[in-house]
Amino acid sequence: MENEQPSSPQKIKPSLVVGRFLIPLFIQTAAMLTVAFSAVHTEANGELVTLETEPVNVSKFIRNSSNQVSYNISSFQKLAEIPGWEELPGTPVPCPKNNQPRNRQKTQCNPDAKLLDPDLTLYVILEPPTAAETGEVPTPWVAVGLSRDRPMELGENQVLIKGKSSEDLVEYEGEKFYLMRSQREEILETLDLTDKEEKLETLMIQIKVNPRGYAVPVKLWIGDRNYSLSN
Repeated sequence: MENEQPSSPQKIKPSLVVGRFLIPLFIQTAAMLTVAFSAVHTEANGELVTLETEPVNVSKFIRNSSNQVSYNISSFQKLAEIPGWEELPGTPVPCPKNNQPRNRQKTQCNPDAKLLDPDLTLYVILEPPTAAETGEVPTPWVAVGLSRDRPMELGENQVLIKGKSSEDLVEYEGEKFYLMRSQREEILETLDLTDKEEKLETLMIQIKVNPRGYAVPVKLWIGDRNYSLSN
């Protein structure tokens, strides 16, 4: 019997090597362009909505070039007050046992308290303030409903914003933005921050929202002054 010659290793075609490199690069580039296009389109055509933030230290906040806020509709406690909360999946938080004497006031407990499932996508339905509430400084929109699925129909003047649960709060589109150095310097010069070093106060963020709940921050309000934002 003749000895079998060992087979030589197969050569990988250069086209396959190039393809394995270019295909992931193409997919990544396409995804980045899609996000960029969506942001530009939303900023140009989206509905202008005002949201109020959780209290922040203004002095420290302004000195950061990259900023992220939490809206006052971010906490589970606040969301529990909005219709639709009871339909969202989560883990109930039991009321603490009350071992205090009967003559003492009982601890208040929300029977609907719960922690939402991790990475749960949800939508908050917002309505504009009434004409009587509007003024020179924009008034925040009001949350009137929650939904796990994106609503196909909304009431007149209603919009929705998309969020995702993370630990004990919900993170929304449009929470991250940047202040350029010139903007930070301008704000620090025009605002009297001497009494704000330790003070916490809420800010107003104006965002543009598209019909799918995607949002882009466009303007920051500190008191009666406003500043354009980059995202």
